[in-house]
Amino acid sequence: MFTPVTTSLGAALLHISSSTLLLTNSQILGCSSLLSSLVNPSWSTTPTLIGLLASPLAIKLLLPSHLPQYLETPWITTITAGLLVGLGTKLAKGCTSGHMLMGLSRGSIRSLVATATFFSAAVATAYLTDSPPSCAGGPCYTPTFPAAQGAIAVVAASAIGAWVIRNKLQVSERSRVIARGFCGFVFGLGLLISGMAAPAKTLGFMSIFDLERFDPSLMAVAIIGIGGNALAWFTREDGPKLKEGEWEVPSGEVEAKLVVGSLLFGIGWGMAGVCPGPAAVAAVLNGWKGLGWLAAFLIGQVVAGKAVEMSEEKKL
Repeated sequence: MFTPVTTSLGAALLHISSSTLLLTNSQILGCSSLLSSLVNPSWSTTPTLIGLLASPLAIKLLLPSHLPQYLETPWITTITAGLLVGLGTKLAKGCTSGHMLMGLSRGSIRSLVATATFFSAAVATAYLTDSPPSCAGGPCYTPTFPAAQGAIAVVAASAIGAWVIRNKLQVSERSRVIARGFCGFVFGLGLLISGMAAPAKTLGFMSIFDLERFDPSLMAVAIIGIGGNALAWFTREDGPKLKEGEWEVPSGEVEAKLVVGSLLFGIGWGMAGVCPGPAAVAAVLNGWKGLGWLAAFLIGQVVAGKAVEMSEEKKL
């Protein structure tokens, strides 16, 4: 069902976390890269990933009403979707967090092309596979207002924490690690409170051809998450506070593998309603199905990475 209040609060958390990581560490909070670091661990991403994986445990303990309900997806769909998302995000160098939440907010043409491609592919796939579920009790666009006091408290605490990190911590390796872990943790809270971690809500948002099953909740992520990050980016001071040197953000031209990768990612996303960020949450909460999707994703990442390496070697 349409949850305008709690989804907006979750979107605020996505903005707080992703903009804070960018402004303090000059890092894009890209969940596909975070998950791929399970194969090749890096100290620059490990604290963020640990924070992300810890967030569902905190929600389970403190705010269990925000735990997602998982769909009964067949194993073949789960594995195929994970594999396609792994292949696609490796080729496209990003997913919904990196390209949509962070790239669009910076005015990146590459991210605009990627986002338009994977979202269109996801909508088409969801329609063709009839994957968006129906909502009990009426159309999915019917507004509902679950209790939001806990989510409000989380947003307030996260905003205070982000302010302290941005304004009070001095440049040091320890402060950078604290910022990364904090941002990963708050980002995971945002996925859960917004509903993005629930496949039914994501698939409902894709159901634009069947209004009875259309759930507009995740528009809040686009408005608050992308809009807030755009404001943070274009009003930023010169240089990130907790990192010496210049800004380090992705750049490059629109190329064939960006479009192909985004297309593959979109198909996999539309099949199961799971992208890399929610997949990290599902790996903790959704048992073997969550771990199976993650394993398939990592295989896809490795295969795509090898294919790109072979292609570049042939060019040389």
